[in-house]
Amino acid sequence: MRAAFLVAPGTIELRDVPIPVPEPGGLVVRVRAALTDGTDVKAYRRGHPQMPFPTPFGHEFSGDVAAIGDGVRDFAPGDAVMCVHSSPCGDCRWCLGGQEELCSSVMNTKILGAYADYIAVPARIVAVNCFRKPAHLTYEQAAFLEPLACVVHSIETLRLAPGSHVAILGDGGFGLLHALVARAYGWEPILVGRRDERLALARDLGLAHVVDARSGDPSAYLAALTNGDGADAAVECTGTVAAWEYAPSLVRRGGTVSFFGGLPADTTVSFSAARLHYDELRLISPFHFGRAAVRRAYELLCAGALPVTRLISGRMPLPEIARAFELLDRGFGVKIAIEP
Repeated sequence: MRAAFLVAPGTIELRDVPIPVPEPGGLVVRVRAALTDGTDVKAYRRGHPQMPFPTPFGHEFSGDVAAIGDGVRDFAPGDAVMCVHSSPCGDCRWCLGGQEELCSSVMNTKILGAYADYIAVPARIVAVNCFRKPAHLTYEQAAFLEPLACVVHSIETLRLAPGSHVAILGDGGFGLLHALVARAYGWEPILVGRRDERLALARDLGLAHVVDARSGDPSAYLAALTNGDGADAAVECTGTVAAWEYAPSLVRRGGTVSFFGGLPADTTVSFSAARLHYDELRLISPFHFGRAAVRRAYELLCAGALPVTRLISGRMPLPEIARAFELLDRGFGVKIAIEP
């Protein structure tokens, strides 16, 4: 079978490798759709600590069961499925303490390699984070399960009341998904971005508050919208030092600042201690997701609550995977669907 490997920054190779064999309790899935995402683009540009070179590439996917391992009862060959690329162990202190996203082994046991003809899904994922794809969902829609689970976890850590104003910094895939989920939760998202194409898409998606950061300080827009108070929360989705340091200026006294976009491991940022202390700001940094967020993401997709396919800017066959990332690296679109 064919499988894409990221072998160095800016270099993807399509290799011939054996078709995987399912482990007991596991599946082998024929990939029907795999989506690019911001993490993959960052890894393509500069590498990633969780993806040592050469690494199988891609983790957002859906497809059809090609083979089942011993003991599998809930799935059969031919079933259309959707799943995420990880699962908590359920036994470590973090899982037992209600923080499955911080499971001690979740990152070490994740699967990569969705840009391929087939991918093996281990038993621990099949047991709790794999679902049948409803017939009314396309494979592309189903492949949004993993990024949407990340966003659901992020949104729910904000703990906001209906009608709250949420400033979202970044108009990429994760920024747009945050805005769509915030709206679905009954909040007022304010999307802040810099790219004409993406800002236009946000408006086409019906987002009422879309701010071009190039035209002035977004805090003025938020002040006018909130009687001078500022947003109830701000979510940083760009993964840049400047946006991390700017985000606290957008929230009201007692507001929440969420740092969703990751920075390189050796990065440091600075904040005004007086602003944090005297205005009692809450700083959070949501990571990954637990089983409840995956289930909620599945329910949102099945209900058709989010127009996720509007975030797909193009579709390419697997042999064009390198070209897809060249385009993304140059700023094309939001997400590309790879269709083996």
